Amino acid sequence: MIHPALSRTALHLRAALMTLLALSTLASCTKGPEEASGAIELGRSIRALIQERRAGPAAPLQINRAFLEQFPQPHLEVIVEQSDLTGYLGLVLARQDDLPGEITTWSAADNSALAFRNGMLIATRGLPGNLISASVPVQEGTAGPAHGGQRRYYLRSGNNQEQVVTLACKITDLGPQQLEIYDRIYRTRHLQEHCEGRGEAGRKTVVLNDYWVDSQNKKVWKSRQWAGPEIGYLRIRDLSN
Repeated sequence: MIHPALSRTALHLRAALMTLLALSTLASCTKGPEEASGAIELGRSIRALIQERRAGPAAPLQINRAFLEQFPQPHLEVIVEQSDLTGYLGLVLARQDDLPGEITTWSAADNSALAFRNGMLIATRGLPGNLISASVPVQEGTAGPAHGGQRRYYLRSGNNQEQVVTLACKITDLGPQQLEIYDRIYRTRHLQEHCEGRGEAGRKTVVLNDYWVDSQNKKVWKSRQWAGPEIGYLRIRDLSN
Protein backbone atom coordinates (compact mmCIF):
# COMPACT_ATOMS: atom_id res chain seq x y z
CA MET A 1 0.00 0.00 0.00
CA ILE A 2 1.45 3.35 -1.07
CA HIS A 3 1.18 6.31 1.26
CA PRO A 4 -1.05 8.96 -0.40
CA ALA A 5 1.53 11.69 0.17
CA LEU A 6 3.93 10.01 -2.29
CA SER A 7 3.47 11.30 -5.84
CA ARG A 8 3.72 9.17 -8.96
CA THR A 9 6.88 11.01 -9.96
CA ALA A 10 8.49 10.29 -6.60
CA LEU A 11 7.54 6.63 -6.86
CA HIS A 12 9.18 6.47 -10.29
CA LEU A 13 12.39 8.02 -8.98
CA ARG A 14 12.75 5.44 -6.24
CA ALA A 15 11.22 2.43 -7.97
CA ALA A 16 14.48 0.51 -8.06
CA LEU A 17 15.14 1.20 -4.40
CA MET A 18 11.72 -0.03 -3.33
CA THR A 19 11.51 -3.31 -5.24
CA LEU A 20 13.45 -6.53 -5.12
CA LEU A 21 14.71 -5.82 -8.65
CA ALA A 22 16.75 -2.88 -7.38
CA LEU A 23 20.16 -4.51 -7.81
CA SER A 24 19.83 -5.78 -11.38
CA THR A 25 22.62 -3.33 -12.26
CA LEU A 26 24.90 -1.12 -10.22
CA ALA A 27 27.20 1.67 -11.27
CA SER A 28 30.48 -0.14 -11.75
CA CYS A 29 32.72 2.92 -12.00
CA THR A 30 33.32 3.20 -8.24
CA LYS A 31 34.19 -0.46 -7.64
CA GLY A 32 36.13 -3.16 -9.42
CA PRO A 33 34.46 -5.52 -11.92
CA GLU A 34 34.27 -8.45 -9.49
CA GLU A 35 32.30 -6.46 -6.89
CA ALA A 36 29.99 -4.90 -9.47
CA SER A 37 29.43 -8.36 -10.99
CA GLY A 38 28.50 -9.71 -7.55
CA ALA A 39 25.78 -7.10 -7.21
CA ILE A 40 24.46 -7.87 -10.70
CA GLU A 41 24.35 -11.59 -9.90
CA LEU A 42 22.36 -10.88 -6.73
CA GLY A 43 19.84 -8.94 -8.79
CA ARG A 44 19.56 -11.79 -11.29
CA SER A 45 19.06 -14.34 -8.54
CA ILE A 46 16.33 -12.25 -6.93
CA ARG A 47 14.63 -11.97 -10.33
CA ALA A 48 14.80 -15.75 -10.69
CA LEU A 49 13.15 -16.18 -7.30
CA ILE A 50 10.40 -13.77 -8.30
CA GLN A 51 9.82 -15.65 -11.57
CA GLU A 52 9.60 -18.95 -9.70
CA ARG A 53 7.04 -17.45 -7.36
CA ARG A 54 4.97 -16.15 -10.29
CA ALA A 55 5.14 -19.51 -12.09
CA GLY A 56 3.92 -21.50 -9.12
CA PRO A 57 1.48 -21.04 -6.24
CA ALA A 58 1.60 -17.61 -4.60
CA ALA A 59 4.09 -17.59 -1.73
CA PRO A 60 6.19 -14.98 0.07
CA LEU A 61 9.61 -14.31 -1.43
CA GLN A 62 12.17 -16.05 0.78
CA ILE A 63 15.63 -14.56 1.25
CA ASN A 64 17.79 -16.40 3.75
CA ARG A 65 21.39 -16.43 4.95
CA ALA A 66 22.42 -19.26 2.60
CA PHE A 67 21.16 -17.20 -0.34
CA LEU A 68 22.97 -14.06 0.84
CA GLU A 69 26.25 -15.89 1.38
CA GLN A 70 26.51 -16.48 -2.37
CA PHE A 71 27.34 -12.78 -2.79
CA PRO A 72 30.49 -11.35 -1.19
CA GLN A 73 29.59 -7.69 -1.73
CA PRO A 74 27.93 -6.03 1.33
CA HIS A 75 24.25 -5.13 0.99
CA LEU A 76 21.63 -3.27 2.96
CA GLU A 77 17.98 -4.13 3.37
CA VAL A 78 15.94 -0.91 3.56
CA ILE A 79 12.26 -0.61 4.46
CA VAL A 80 10.38 2.67 3.99
CA GLU A 81 8.30 2.59 7.15
CA GLN A 82 5.32 4.68 6.06
CA SER A 83 4.69 2.64 2.90
CA ASP A 84 6.15 -0.73 3.99
CA LEU A 85 8.19 -1.01 0.78
CA THR A 86 11.44 -2.98 0.82
CA GLY A 87 14.60 -2.60 -1.26
CA TYR A 88 18.17 -3.93 -1.35
CA LEU A 89 21.20 -1.73 -2.01
CA GLY A 90 24.81 -2.66 -2.74
CA LEU A 91 27.92 -0.95 -1.39
CA VAL A 92 29.60 1.07 -4.14
CA LEU A 93 32.01 3.32 -2.25
CA ALA A 94 33.74 3.63 1.12
CA ARG A 95 35.91 6.67 1.77
CA GLN A 96 37.31 9.13 4.30
CA ASP A 97 37.12 12.92 4.18
CA ASP A 98 38.35 15.70 6.46
CA LEU A 99 35.77 14.87 9.16
CA PRO A 100 35.84 11.91 11.56
CA GLY A 101 34.31 8.62 10.47
CA GLU A 102 34.00 6.55 7.31
CA ILE A 103 31.48 7.47 4.61
CA THR A 104 29.79 4.56 2.84
CA THR A 105 27.56 4.96 -0.20
CA TRP A 106 25.00 2.30 -1.17
CA SER A 107 23.26 2.40 -4.53
CA ALA A 108 20.40 0.85 -6.52
CA ALA A 109 19.95 0.32 -10.25
CA ASP A 110 18.52 3.78 -10.99
CA ASN A 111 21.28 5.47 -8.92
CA SER A 112 18.96 6.01 -5.97
CA ALA A 113 21.39 6.01 -3.07
CA LEU A 114 21.92 6.31 0.66
CA ALA A 115 25.11 7.60 2.32
CA PHE A 116 26.18 7.04 5.92
CA ARG A 117 28.93 8.25 8.21
CA ASN A 118 29.84 5.56 10.75
CA GLY A 119 26.39 4.04 10.23
CA MET A 120 24.42 7.30 10.55
CA LEU A 121 22.41 8.51 7.57
CA ILE A 122 23.84 11.69 6.04
CA ALA A 123 22.31 11.83 2.55
CA THR A 124 19.71 10.32 0.23
CA ARG A 125 19.31 10.55 -3.53
CA GLY A 126 16.29 9.62 -5.65
CA LEU A 127 13.82 9.76 -2.74
CA PRO A 128 11.05 12.26 -1.99
CA GLY A 129 12.38 15.29 -0.10
CA ASN A 130 16.01 14.33 -0.60
CA LEU A 131 18.28 14.65 2.41
CA ILE A 132 21.04 16.76 0.86
CA SER A 133 23.35 16.36 3.85
CA ALA A 134 23.33 16.03 7.62
CA SER A 135 25.75 16.74 10.43
CA VAL A 136 26.10 13.75 12.75
CA PRO A 137 27.83 13.25 16.13
CA VAL A 138 30.65 10.89 15.17
CA GLN A 139 33.89 9.89 16.80
CA GLU A 140 36.76 8.05 15.14
CA GLY A 141 36.63 4.34 15.92
CA THR A 142 33.04 4.43 17.22
CA ALA A 143 29.97 3.26 15.31
CA GLY A 144 26.68 5.11 15.65
CA PRO A 145 26.17 8.35 17.58
CA ALA A 146 29.08 9.16 19.86
CA HIS A 147 27.32 11.83 21.92
CA GLY A 148 24.33 14.14 22.05
CA GLY A 149 24.25 17.74 20.93
CA GLN A 150 23.18 19.65 17.85
CA ARG A 151 22.02 17.91 14.68
CA ARG A 152 21.40 19.72 11.43
CA TYR A 153 19.52 18.31 8.41
CA TYR A 154 19.64 20.00 4.98
CA LEU A 155 16.59 18.90 2.97
CA ARG A 156 15.14 19.49 -0.49
CA SER A 157 11.51 20.53 -0.05
CA GLY A 158 8.61 19.92 -2.44
CA ASN A 159 9.12 23.26 -4.24
CA ASN A 160 12.78 22.34 -4.83
CA GLN A 161 13.94 24.77 -2.16
CA GLU A 162 16.50 23.86 0.47
CA GLN A 163 15.32 23.85 4.06
CA VAL A 164 17.34 23.41 7.22
CA VAL A 165 16.11 21.57 10.31
CA THR A 166 18.22 22.13 13.43
CA LEU A 167 17.68 19.74 16.34
CA ALA A 168 19.03 19.29 19.86
CA CYS A 169 19.65 15.62 20.59
CA LYS A 170 20.37 13.41 23.55
CA ILE A 171 21.52 9.77 23.55
CA THR A 172 20.09 7.03 25.76
CA ASP A 173 21.81 3.67 26.11
CA LEU A 174 18.99 1.12 26.34
CA GLY A 175 21.39 -1.69 27.14
CA PRO A 176 22.61 -4.88 25.51
CA GLN A 177 20.41 -6.65 23.00
CA GLN A 178 20.93 -9.85 21.04
CA LEU A 179 20.03 -9.16 17.42
CA GLU A 180 19.15 -11.73 14.74
CA ILE A 181 19.45 -10.92 11.02
CA TYR A 182 18.66 -13.82 8.69
CA ASP A 183 19.82 -16.55 11.08
CA ARG A 184 22.94 -14.71 12.20
CA ILE A 185 23.19 -13.50 15.82
CA TYR A 186 24.95 -10.29 16.88
CA ARG A 187 25.60 -8.89 20.34
CA THR A 188 24.71 -5.22 20.23
CA ARG A 189 23.83 -2.24 22.37
CA HIS A 190 20.62 -0.39 21.59
CA LEU A 191 21.27 3.36 21.43
CA GLN A 192 18.35 5.75 21.05
CA GLU A 193 18.74 9.33 19.84
CA HIS A 194 15.94 11.73 20.82
CA CYS A 195 16.02 15.04 18.94
CA GLU A 196 13.78 18.10 19.07
CA GLY A 197 13.86 21.42 17.27
CA ARG A 198 12.22 23.58 14.65
CA GLY A 199 12.60 24.03 10.93
CA GLU A 200 12.91 27.34 9.13
CA ALA A 201 9.11 27.65 9.01
CA GLY A 202 8.96 27.34 12.80
CA ARG A 203 7.28 23.93 12.79
CA LYS A 204 8.30 21.75 15.74
CA THR A 205 10.11 18.57 14.76
CA VAL A 206 10.69 15.54 16.98
CA VAL A 207 12.94 12.73 15.71
CA LEU A 208 13.66 9.40 17.38
CA ASN A 209 16.51 7.43 15.82
CA ASP A 210 17.49 3.94 16.97
CA TYR A 211 20.78 2.13 16.45
CA TRP A 212 21.85 -1.42 17.29
CA VAL A 213 25.63 -1.09 17.55
CA ASP A 214 28.28 -3.79 17.68
CA SER A 215 31.10 -2.02 19.47
CA GLN A 216 33.54 -4.92 18.96
CA ASN A 217 33.19 -4.85 15.18
CA LYS A 218 32.48 -1.09 15.09
CA LYS A 219 29.35 -1.57 13.01
CA VAL A 220 25.69 -0.55 13.11
CA TRP A 221 23.89 -3.77 12.21
CA LYS A 222 20.39 -2.35 12.38
CA SER A 223 18.89 1.12 12.63
CA ARG A 224 15.71 3.15 12.28
CA GLN A 225 16.60 6.60 11.00
CA TRP A 226 14.69 9.71 9.94
CA ALA A 227 15.29 10.77 6.34
CA GLY A 228 13.12 13.90 6.33
CA PRO A 229 9.45 14.86 6.68
CA GLU A 230 8.41 13.57 3.23
CA ILE A 231 9.87 10.06 3.29
CA GLY A 232 9.82 9.61 7.07
CA TYR A 233 11.74 6.78 8.72
CA LEU A 234 13.89 4.12 7.07
CA ARG A 235 14.42 0.77 8.78
CA ILE A 236 17.86 -0.49 7.76
CA ARG A 237 19.63 -3.80 8.27
CA ASP A 238 23.20 -4.61 7.24
CA LEU A 239 23.27 -8.00 5.48
CA SER A 240 27.07 -8.23 5.28
CA ASN A 241 28.67 -11.62 5.68
